[in-house]
Amino acid sequence: MIVNSAIELVERCYEQTNCLISLEELKEVFIAYVFGSYQEEFVARYGLDRFYEHLDQLRLTTCRKDFDQAVEDWYLLQYGSRSDEANYHDILFSLVKEAIVQYKSENRSALIRDVTKLLTTPTGFIKRWQMGQARERTLPAYFKYLMKLGIRTYDDIESLVDMWLVEYPNAFDKKQQQLFANPPRKGRPNNVELALLQDMVSQVKQELTPQERERLRKIYYYHRKSLTMKEMVEKFKKYLLTKENQKGSQAG
Repeated sequence: MIVNSAIELVERCYEQTNCLISLEELKEVFIAYVFGSYQEEFVARYGLDRFYEHLDQLRLTTCRKDFDQAVEDWYLLQYGSRSDEANYHDILFSLVKEAIVQYKSENRSALIRDVTKLLTTPTGFIKRWQMGQARERTLPAYFKYLMKLGIRTYDDIESLVDMWLVEYPNAFDKKQQQLFANPPRKGRPNNVELALLQDMVSQVKQELTPQERERLRKIYYYHRKSLTMKEMVEKFKKYLLTKENQKGSQAG
């Protein structure tokens, strides 16, 4: 079928990629597509001379700039600003957690590999997404969905994992992974979570006094619903600092 606009032609090209692809990669693929399979299809029906007239009508001359502009216009229409600033959806953060639980990733590289696997293999998140769709279940539609969530290239998966690890710096700890797999029920403290908090605090101070251990337990029980593990550690560090300052004042 012959297209009526350059944007429609870019869309036709994109539908044949079925993968994550960057803007610059799509520009290269688009040129190859236009002068490859699309040209063959058109010339077979209308002839070569009509093909170049057709490109002129689409405002696609032999100038590279015209082709790049068509891809950029399509990209802007589909996804808004092409800013490189990451803006990941909560769904993706939950999928990173799902990947580390499912595959028991041991380090950053393994987690990037496992998140990629979860997002791009037919038996992973794709299958779940397709089951929830009433109409469009195609792979191009799925990858468009990922792009709208913030995953447009494989580099975005790497950035996503890095941003998630900022929130969960102890993600590769076995106790933390156990906590991911079995989160505490609302209103109930979790022994695994408390043990992890104690491990994190031991990196700040190895030996705690009975009074300090009690203070840490109180921070956990009173703030576990409102603060992250990292924030509770910071709160305990402030307690230790205040304690040290009081000792210094008394000594003075």
